[in-house]
Amino acid sequence: MINDWTVTMQSLYDYLEDDCPWYYFDSSYKILLGVCLILFGVFGVLLNSWLFATFVHSHLIFFKSHILVLNLCSASLGRNLLGFPFSGASAIAKRWLFGTACCQLFAFLNQFFGVFQMFAILTLVLERYIQAKFYRHEKSLYLRIYWILAGVCWVISLVFATPPLFGYGVYSCDSTGTICSLLWPSLASGLKQIGFCIPYVLICGVLPVVAIFYYMGKAVRLEQIFYRNEIQREQKRLTRSVHALAVATLAFWIPSAVLIGWQWVPLLIYGYRPHVPPVLALIASIASEAATSIPVLCYLVSDERLRAALLGRMRKHYALLPPERAKRFNRA
Repeated sequence: MINDWTVTMQSLYDYLEDDCPWYYFDSSYKILLGVCLILFGVFGVLLNSWLFATFVHSHLIFFKSHILVLNLCSASLGRNLLGFPFSGASAIAKRWLFGTACCQLFAFLNQFFGVFQMFAILTLVLERYIQAKFYRHEKSLYLRIYWILAGVCWVISLVFATPPLFGYGVYSCDSTGTICSLLWPSLASGLKQIGFCIPYVLICGVLPVVAIFYYMGKAVRLEQIFYRNEIQREQKRLTRSVHALAVATLAFWIPSAVLIGWQWVPLLIYGYRPHVPPVLALIASIASEAATSIPVLCYLVSDERLRAALLGRMRKHYALLPPERAKRFNRA
């Protein structure tokens, strides 16, 4: 009798684990989460739309390095537009509102744009290093290299967002029980999900972070040695902006990384999933949403050319700059 009851409870636990494992999450936290997601989501949409419109209506896209800036802007804007209308409304309603099929689509796109953001940042950092290295050898990057780097971000994102739709991983509730995302991991998926999650963590998490800091250090060293004239100082300003946004964005993703480890490591080692602290789940979701605004803020603070364009000086009007500096931009 006891054994039958244990089997029944374990089956119920497995079902809840795969359907929506975090049913105990306090409802007051969900309302706070929903309000914060909407506030940061609207703020992110406004900032990234501002940057996107600046590129569309000005000459900035003709600077090859700015292709990758626009690539990251597209990833951030896509995640903003996808996120808060669905996740914020569901959090305030204290449950996912949009059905199973929409849950799968939302989680797929959320995964897609999350990977996209990581590799868009990596390509920006890598381009800054390659630019400095080519300058050392008196060479320049071809335009097609920039489009290839942007295309690689799209392809890798699609590759790592698709497998859970075919059983290699599961898209289900996140730790708040209101938003759909990749489940870390699902007990029902077993080795199939572990076989997907381990390459995913390594290729889309560990390796890009290591590469970002490695190429940041290499780029700074090369620029200090070879960049001397005024034009190259402009390149250094863009590099500084890229490095600042990379560090700040990764810092905002730290709570999500801690949350994933909190769910995953005990399950792999001990065979059970511990309760997630509500504060950790709350901070992780809000910080991920807020991270989409970081690039535009870094450009405003660090990059003079982009700041002038963002502040309304479009179509080569740089009235916010000193006259001599404005003339140089018009000749660029």
